[in-house]
Amino acid sequence: MQRKRRKQDDINTNAWMDTYADTITLLLTFFILLYSFSTIDNEKLKKIASSLKGQISGTPMVVEPIEEKVEILEPGIGSKNPYDILVEKVTNIIEENGLSEVITIREEDAGVILQLGNSILFDSSKAILKSESFEALNVISSIIPQIDNEIMVQGHTDNRPINSYVYPSNWELSTARAVAVVKYFINEKGLDPTRFSATGYGENRPLVENTSSANMEINRRVDILIVQQKETTE
Repeated sequence: MQRKRRKQDDINTNAWMDTYADTITLLLTFFILLYSFSTIDNEKLKKIASSLKGQISGTPMVVEPIEEKVEILEPGIGSKNPYDILVEKVTNIIEENGLSEVITIREEDAGVILQLGNSILFDSSKAILKSESFEALNVISSIIPQIDNEIMVQGHTDNRPINSYVYPSNWELSTARAVAVVKYFINEKGLDPTRFSATGYGENRPLVENTSSANMEINRRVDILIVQQKETTE
């Protein structure tokens, strides 16, 4: 049987336009992907380009899975809060300057306290700074510009009463000593006065019982409180 030839008119001479349109569409998609993933790494880009190339050439498109690197942090790394960083910074500076025996670091709810004994700061019943105190105060004054925290200077005495013309009670004496430290930071070291406050507590906030000379010496002190900043939530 003779096969019937299909007439030339039945052949779609515009079929190439479909392939051309598909190619243009894929190229447009390719450039859109490039723009959308402008931060994509080279390895990811090669995989996408290879997949698109396979689609254009008519070969089956196989997209290989992209492995994402997951960084696993060791416990404690990257988890420090600002308060822990502050404590670590202050501790390091004091240790580097060899003042661990002079400045005691205490942590309380209110913040970090740098404790200075009155024996290095003042003579008995006086509120004039001794020259021996300048080294420790200078190191502390170098820390303060590195932080934004409020600084509260607090004076304390033991429970032995004082009754002088200048200081009628331990309230006045402890307050005058706190003010003397603040004035040193402001007048001698040029620190911002708006960051400071001075308070005297007299004998009312002892660290230990005033039952011995050693304990009384512990209670006679000036505390420099670096106030802990409250965390703000958005």
